Amino acid sequence: MCGICGVYAPRLADRPQHVARMNQALVHRGPDGSGQFDGEGVSLAMRRLAIIDLAGGQQPLHNEDGALTIVFNGEIYNFQELRQRLLERGHRFATASDTEVIVHLYEEHGAAALPLLKGMFAFCLHDRRDGSLFLARDRFGEKPLYYWHDPAAGFAFSSEVRSLLELPLVPRRLDREALGYYLRLGMVPAPLTMLHDVRLLPAGHWLRYHAGRLTIAPYYQPSLRVDPSLADPEVAAEAVHETVRAAVRRQSISDVPLGAFLSGGIDSSTVVALLRQAVPGRVKTFTVRFEEAGYDESAIARTVATQLGTEHHELVVPNLGFGAEDFWRIVEQVGLPFYDTSAIPTYVLSKYVRQHVTVALSGDGGDEMFGGYPFFRWGQRVAAAQRVPRWLRQAGVALATAAGPWVPASQATRWRRLRRGLAATLEPLELLPVTVGGLFEPRELAGLLRDPQALATSGGRLPLATALPAEAESWSVLRRLMYYRLKVNLPEDMLTKVDRMSMAASLEVRAPLLDAEVAELALRLPDALLISGGVGKAILRRALRRELPPVVFDHPKTGFSIPLHRFQNASYGELARDLLLAAPPPGLHALLAPEVLQRLMQRGLSRERDDVQSSVFRASHQLWALMQLAGWLRRFAVAC
Repeated sequence: MCGICGVYAPRLADRPQHVARMNQALVHRGPDGSGQFDGEGVSLAMRRLAIIDLAGGQQPLHNEDGALTIVFNGEIYNFQELRQRLLERGHRFATASDTEVIVHLYEEHGAAALPLLKGMFAFCLHDRRDGSLFLARDRFGEKPLYYWHDPAAGFAFSSEVRSLLELPLVPRRLDREALGYYLRLGMVPAPLTMLHDVRLLPAGHWLRYHAGRLTIAPYYQPSLRVDPSLADPEVAAEAVHETVRAAVRRQSISDVPLGAFLSGGIDSSTVVALLRQAVPGRVKTFTVRFEEAGYDESAIARTVATQLGTEHHELVVPNLGFGAEDFWRIVEQVGLPFYDTSAIPTYVLSKYVRQHVTVALSGDGGDEMFGGYPFFRWGQRVAAAQRVPRWLRQAGVALATAAGPWVPASQATRWRRLRRGLAATLEPLELLPVTVGGLFEPRELAGLLRDPQALATSGGRLPLATALPAEAESWSVLRRLMYYRLKVNLPEDMLTKVDRMSMAASLEVRAPLLDAEVAELALRLPDALLISGGVGKAILRRALRRELPPVVFDHPKTGFSIPLHRFQNASYGELARDLLLAAPPPGLHALLAPEVLQRLMQRGLSRERDDVQSSVFRASHQLWALMQLAGWLRRFAVAC
């Protein structure tokens, strides 16, 4: 696991020194070493977190004649198998690392090598023969890759935005289109970022830079076509069990201590149960215990750990209030505004886990692969409701809206869900992720946003990243919604959070449920095996029921989030007022109406809670999103 960066800019003075500064900004991603390659017009660099081939895996690495040079971030779990094939074809290896496998595989296949790689990765290959750069990112976006391009000045890339901004060539301008998406969805879909001149290579894509021009293309698009041979529940359950077990075994390869996150949910418990079978000795497991009872699953995790015989560790997160250092850490580490407050406990836990192990397996991706989110069941209900005459649905929306002022505060979340659900039945199903999953509703943004370009992308349409393939015409509602989560929420929210916060603690996190073979199987399962009787992840429950205690399957889904309303204190309120009203970054009030910001801040600081089971405290999270925006504009001196 590493951080990588590089620049192709023949006319840039002191290019190696600039790249060295970019690389130093990634030191947390690789505290075990660094390397840099300087060639004709190009410099590549990396920071190393040593996991495989501790003695010989130092980068950059080259092929036999030195024509190809690579910097690589990630892990290739099937590298031993690929290495053997390449040896049989006459390739010579200087190391035992997975990085070198990529170089020789590219020699053989070019871009066609990418589907052969099973792992999480982002890398850049420089070809000395024509001066080109070839970059690629893994299937689901576990590892990040940002880039900047100016046809006249050159090209640059990095694992993190703040590293890229160390290069003086990169402008710091707000992207108005991305701002609309951020406020509407709570995230920005690739290739956009909140910086106008910085782009994110989409998951499952490659990029070639040659002679001042970029070529970008996908090598992987998730297919959700149902496989009829998997219709039998017993056959499918056995296939799921064996495929996930093989993935956990592949991802347990490590030359450094390894453990696992354990929340007590189905996904992490599955990974721990199968990891225990894959590695010798007692598995180390880690969980967070929140003092806020509505967020705490530690008792369930403890039960699972006891049954599985793991060496279990608990980290207590008390309700001590919110520190400014927590806020600024997220701004610094993500390098962009980040709405998901679970980044805070993710960092805290990662830092604790890093004291014991260097690699941790997680259950991330299980909900996306196996239909676990309540959002998916919502979609099925909305589709069913659309069979009701439209005039009746319109009347329901009008009634729910009119009743709003009289709804008790304790029922506000349920009422809002009802109203938004009814309104969703009046829209095309493909817009469901926006109509029920948004941060701000269009009517709210109409008063808040002053910028027409930002308003255009906040009005309810889906981002281009969700464009459905031709085969989607035959997909069910569930499969369309799963595709959205795979293309937007998974890479731009969950995996961004996990990568940045774990890497801030120099901890490598692996996700076996996002393994290539697991995805190939899971995304072909019939709907009835994913959601059955209104319960998600039905096939995973069937496949693992004999391995896990009943409590894992019997408790409601909690999720990994924080009681933000309880973390607020005087310091937090002072920070909000400073960033949004008293001393806002230049240009903020030209974008966002200050009188609306004032009202939102008052609501967000009220510390009122909604339904605890939903983990949605809407006003406080809207405030957090706005504070993240203002804090990022200030910290990185971004021009509005």
